[in-house]
Amino acid sequence: MLDIRWLEDLAAVAETRNLTRAAELRNVSQSGLSRRLQSLENWAGAALLDRRKSPIELTDAGTQLLATANDVIGRLNATRRALREDRDQATRSVRFAAPHLLSVTFFPKWLPQIQATIGSTRLTILSDNLPGCCDAFDDGAVDFVVCYLDQAGRLNSPGGKTLSISTCQSLIIGQEKLVPLSAVDDEKRPLHDLAPEPRRSISYLGYSNECSLGWAVERKLAGATDMPQLNRIYENSLADGLRSMALSGLGVAWLPLTTTHQDILRGRLVRTGSPDLDVDLDIRIHRPQRRLSRRAEELWSHLVATRPVVELPELVPGVRKERA
Repeated sequence: MLDIRWLEDLAAVAETRNLTRAAELRNVSQSGLSRRLQSLENWAGAALLDRRKSPIELTDAGTQLLATANDVIGRLNATRRALREDRDQATRSVRFAAPHLLSVTFFPKWLPQIQATIGSTRLTILSDNLPGCCDAFDDGAVDFVVCYLDQAGRLNSPGGKTLSISTCQSLIIGQEKLVPLSAVDDEKRPLHDLAPEPRRSISYLGYSNECSLGWAVERKLAGATDMPQLNRIYENSLADGLRSMALSGLGVAWLPLTTTHQDILRGRLVRTGSPDLDVDLDIRIHRPQRRLSRRAEELWSHLVATRPVVELPELVPGVRKERA
């Protein structure tokens, strides 16, 4: 009979590629881990590990079984959590994973609407970069992933890895716009002007590779023409970090309108370049195919029925609201 612990052991070996570290991770002796892996191989009828290589590698059979094991473990863990939530009404919650920016700009506006709809329910938010959010989603640690999606509708990381939520059901629940902004000179003109002069070079403040906002910006820049050369002098995974540097006059940055519209109103930051360089984003909520807890399913049903969308803040001259 298959033991779920054996599948978890295989996942630990695939992660560490070392029996000693995998045994420590699984809180079992190395000999005990080896016996359980041998039992799994006997059950599968095939060798799952190539122990001749260092670090250890999975065989083709092991890789195939691992894919199924990860799905089974995630589904079983999610089902166990859902059963426990249904058994204990007082501790049920709806769990979200979202990039940091959304957790501090979007959720404070959106969550009160949710509470008014589904009643008194504990709502929790895990903040991480998008790949980390997807890992929690795949493991069943959260019910929903809320993230930005550009108009191209792609969710591929810079490394080419397609994120799992790209195949899940999703709904648009908000909007965002990334605007190229610069500090101003004494005449209230941008210090770093994106006017079309290809031979000119200006300082560029960019997002780190793990930040999904940066993926959208880089896709926009890849299709832009007649621009100055952008000299990346600084990068940060957080929009707040880039905003601080932009306010200091260090360069141009593509910043969210929700966090900078007051800076624009007060003349501290100004658009630089054409409005065609704006990056329009949808805020989407993704759900897994498996059945969620009752409150999470109630929330999803409400969103499907009403399609509420949190819109951008009131726009200021030079920043368009219409979608490109």
